[in-house]
Amino acid sequence: MTLHLLDKIGNWNPQLFREIKGRLNTGNMAIASAFSLSAQVLLFKSVSAQIPVPPPKGSYTNPIYHRFCLDDAPPYERICVRDAFSNFVINWPMWWLEIFTWLSIFSVLALLVAGTYLLVSDLDKEERRGTLNFIRLSPQSAKTIFLGKILGVPILLYLATILAVPLHLYAGLAAQIPLNEILCFYTAVAASCALFYSTAMLFGLTTSWLGGFQPWLASAMVFVVFGISWLPLTRTALDVLHFLSPLAMLRYPLFLVDKTDFDSLVENLDKLQWFYSPVGTNIASGIALSLLVCGTGTYWMWQGWQRRFPNPSATVLSKRQSYLLVICCQVIFLGFALQSDTPDNANLICLLILNLVMFLALIAALTSDRQSLYDWARYRKQIVPSNQKLWRRYPLLDLIWSDKSPAVVAIAINFLSSVIILTPWALLEKPEINGFGGVICCLNLILIYAAITQLFLFTKTRNQEIWAVGTVGSAILLLPVILSMLLLTPEKAPFLWLSSTFFIGFWPSMTAASGNTFLLSILSQWTVLVLLNLKLRSQLRLAGESASKALLKA
Repeated sequence: MTLHLLDKIGNWNPQLFREIKGRLNTGNMAIASAFSLSAQVLLFKSVSAQIPVPPPKGSYTNPIYHRFCLDDAPPYERICVRDAFSNFVINWPMWWLEIFTWLSIFSVLALLVAGTYLLVSDLDKEERRGTLNFIRLSPQSAKTIFLGKILGVPILLYLATILAVPLHLYAGLAAQIPLNEILCFYTAVAASCALFYSTAMLFGLTTSWLGGFQPWLASAMVFVVFGISWLPLTRTALDVLHFLSPLAMLRYPLFLVDKTDFDSLVENLDKLQWFYSPVGTNIASGIALSLLVCGTGTYWMWQGWQRRFPNPSATVLSKRQSYLLVICCQVIFLGFALQSDTPDNANLICLLILNLVMFLALIAALTSDRQSLYDWARYRKQIVPSNQKLWRRYPLLDLIWSDKSPAVVAIAINFLSSVIILTPWALLEKPEINGFGGVICCLNLILIYAAITQLFLFTKTRNQEIWAVGTVGSAILLLPVILSMLLLTPEKAPFLWLSSTFFIGFWPSMTAASGNTFLLSILSQWTVLVLLNLKLRSQLRLAGESASKALLKA
């Protein structure tokens, strides 16, 4: 029976069969099962030890307070009362809710963090051993390999999680949580795993230059996102990060069953809105929003894998795909930003943070490597199809659509499309902020980051990616730190802050900055941008010359 099942799996997905055969042996299964069961027993014993034990009758006359006692008071203010047998009356649904909640948190944490580590580490090992190129040469499609890795590499984690489902399901039902809400949580777990695992696959494929540091960095980033999802809802655009994690769906049963013991998780849930529509009290709206966020992210990660895996020198996304990606992301961000009675400037700053992260990822996804730029500069007019040669004669159109061309123009178009979507809301909600000047300053800085990245990837130095990441990261983080250490606050030196800091144009402290300060900052940024692009243009022109012409000139 087992051999027959494995044969079917091998015929359907050879990569999945390879992963199962290498990992699902008796020893590994026993270790995973023992770890899962022992963790459940430890959690059960830990929560059981918290049940209050009544002292001997008459030895303690003061009232005893405990959160598991049957009372309507807030936690740790609930008075324990005795039954006819002199035992404390325990609120057993609340006790089972404690097990359900912590088992949910630990299971999700293990699935996301450990699963991400396993996937990135597996790709790193395949890359170092050279077997990844062998897989590329196999007749399997990128989709087959993608599914085989995601389903096969964390298979022992899946086994450990499945063994925890009976206790988790029983604890949820005993805590009086409806079955449909538990199933919604399971659906959110599957959607979140699909997103994080897809991201891990693409991250491992595109950051081989990080070496053995890859899996640790990926796990740390997932842990940070998980930690953010544990924080209370802010009712700003940053709430999109909460819906990347299944803890967003865990808030709904906790809100309905108990609002006091887990107040940090359920805070502001009843006020949560998306495009001014309430989604915090209806779990159907919540699961739809979670599937929308995770599904959109998974789709674009899959598109990047499908492009990059067969051809490691290709960009992660095409320029056409990037335009649609930015529109999708901005619509989702704007939906979370459209909340009634949000604190002043909070949504705008949160939108800028999300956009900065998105555009930095977009720069990494669109920037071509050295060889691609050489091919584009030298053979641009020869490699295009004959029916496109007419419009490809115009360099600007080629910069907009060609995947091997520099990414600066495409980044500018994506930023302008974001401005078109977000600026009407910003001017409507926050008219007191110098929105136009701040938008121009942010656009200039994004283009400067893109030009710096493209210049570094066009050089002949080793570890070009590390130099590019370090330089852009220093420009974003180090310059504000240096200005702060020099006690040059935004009020004292508005020109320096506006010229070098991404968010400062929208800060309340900058509303008093004069128009001349904004103008000088924009002109200084344009000067830097022109110099960077002139340098890039000269390098492209040199690369476009034929080898014989270069020898004759020498």
